[in-house]
Amino acid sequence: MYISCWFCVMESQQNGPLCLKNEPKIVIIGAGISGLAAAEHLAKSGFSDFVILEASGRTGGRIYTVELDTENGQKIEMGANWIHGVERNPIFQIAEENNLLQLRHGDKGLRHRNIYVTESGEEANERIVNQVNLIYGQLIINAEDFFQSGIPTLEENDSVGAYLEREFEEKMERYKNGDKRIRELIFNQRKLLECCISGCDSLDDVSLSEFGGYEELPGVHYTIPPGFSEVLEIIKKKIPKGSIKLNQAVRSVNWNRKHSGDNQYEISVQCENGEIFYANHVICTVSLGVLKAACDRMFNPSLPTEKLQAIDRIGFGIVDKVILHFDEAITEPDVFRLELLWDSDNVEINDLRHTWYRKIYSFEIIYDNVLVVSHFCAHIKVCQILNVVMFPELYIVHSCMFIIAWLSGKEALYMESLTEEQVGQDLVEVLKKILRKTDIPQPSKVTR
Repeated sequence: MYISCWFCVMESQQNGPLCLKNEPKIVIIGAGISGLAAAEHLAKSGFSDFVILEASGRTGGRIYTVELDTENGQKIEMGANWIHGVERNPIFQIAEENNLLQLRHGDKGLRHRNIYVTESGEEANERIVNQVNLIYGQLIINAEDFFQSGIPTLEENDSVGAYLEREFEEKMERYKNGDKRIRELIFNQRKLLECCISGCDSLDDVSLSEFGGYEELPGVHYTIPPGFSEVLEIIKKKIPKGSIKLNQAVRSVNWNRKHSGDNQYEISVQCENGEIFYANHVICTVSLGVLKAACDRMFNPSLPTEKLQAIDRIGFGIVDKVILHFDEAITEPDVFRLELLWDSDNVEINDLRHTWYRKIYSFEIIYDNVLVVSHFCAHIKVCQILNVVMFPELYIVHSCMFIIAWLSGKEALYMESLTEEQVGQDLVEVLKKILRKTDIPQPSKVTR
């Protein structure tokens, strides 16, 4: 959002750097990826008289890599986790050029067993899981097609949730009793995953006619093992030192100011600490949540009506990540993910204190350190004597492990009101049931 609307005059010198006449003063509000990218673009275009005001004590916004206290310096993403697609993706380009990439799950090797398990610890049949996943995947494609092909929905204001329920119920008519129920549980688990993807409390809140409007960039998905924050550091190297001001929460943006005798700037930005920054242009990159909470008092004069209406109409949901840190492994070493099959019939007390964790669709397992130990030295002489080739026995030793859980909606919001100790205790009780183990310790740390 450009608060002011006049533009500077730029001239370029042949075979030389960009020359700016009457270079304007610019303030960027927010040092998330948008604010940093704007600053990099300005610097690359020859601008130098700008400042970035960040309310918090760090840069990155929703890119937030945390290094845990482990032997290996394990890093966990509290925000952005993957690069989705490669074509026209500037984040991919930066990461590729700086050798930061790794294929999503590309390091798992044989340790990639996904177990679909009920809350009582019963594993679902793999054939049934694959069958339901195939049906679900096709229904999602069909749901997206209403938008992409301009097909009118059968019902006015139809939702993705209602559509999936109708179509899946029709396909389940041939099944009875337990055969039908296990398929329903797997299908419901897939919907919990989609709630996190869509950032909603329920798929009943998601418009069927608009569902296919999200365009995913083509190409494979990548993770960044050194941490997503490495992308930020690369961008920040191209921004003049001293331009980023942390702990500078903006109180108000006074724009369309009349020129006074001693000030030629159209805009003044006042921070909570009383400091004032003058500018010809302001680039506001704060989140939608900040705009909803503060736009009525942040801008003077008020923003145009169409912008206020847009801020009011656009919605956003809550998606949270919880990380449990265990000092020892509590699952088999080949398990990568526990897909949770919750049965609503088992709910005894229907309040969030006893049900919030039932919005979690899976537990993902990450090991901090894997040591491969073999008896090769002990067997080498025997192999030489017998003149045979032997594959020595291997042992995998894990120094510690992390369990990552995602959840969305009102359950996520409720979880934020709990203490780390309460979150850890609740999830350990869930793990005891699904793993059928009574000796699982409390996590040494909970990060969220």
